[in-house]
Amino acid sequence: MKIKSILLLFATLLATAASAQQNDETLFSRSHRSGFFFAPIVEYSDFNKEVSTSFGGGLAFISGDLFIGGYGMGMAEWNDFFLDDEPEQLDLGHGGLWMGYTFQQHEVLHLFTSVKAGWGAVNIDFSNDEFNFDDSFVVFTPEAGLEINVARWFRIAGTAGYRFINGLDENLAVTEKDLEGFTGTITFRMGWFGRRRW
Repeated sequence: MKIKSILLLFATLLATAASAQQNDETLFSRSHRSGFFFAPIVEYSDFNKEVSTSFGGGLAFISGDLFIGGYGMGMAEWNDFFLDDEPEQLDLGHGGLWMGYTFQQHEVLHLFTSVKAGWGAVNIDFSNDEFNFDDSFVVFTPEAGLEINVARWFRIAGTAGYRFINGLDENLAVTEKDLEGFTGTITFRMGWFGRRRW
């Protein structure tokens, strides 16, 4: 009987503590959160009906539900893009500002949005050394998706987006439309995400 009473008291205390931590945000009482994270990023893109994979990472600081920092991405593979002459190697990289917003991030599953904006460069080396191309461009990639809180320090986001390219030389072997396209990204955010304080 004593054990049942102790267990009931313990369960009541846990329920009270849990409800106390889930205060509603009001007009005059906002949630404040601060922290930082670093994030390995894997991006899948559609180039000429072929899937290409890029790897990179980012670092950002958190203020409330907003984060701001920087990122860098590099293409890891390139297959069957050119119809006639396949390049020996194609390098594509870009980096710059990374901003995002997470909705209801205290919940296990929540909405994740971000924008990557920066500069990049493309370099194409054909087997014939006489045909090498390189140029720079401006890149803008908005994305949105879902994020899951795996642990206090670890979150995984899956997003869909679109990469916009501008500024490539018209005489380059590839065009802006060749490098633009839909993206699917997996982001592993690790760090200190802060806590809600009311």
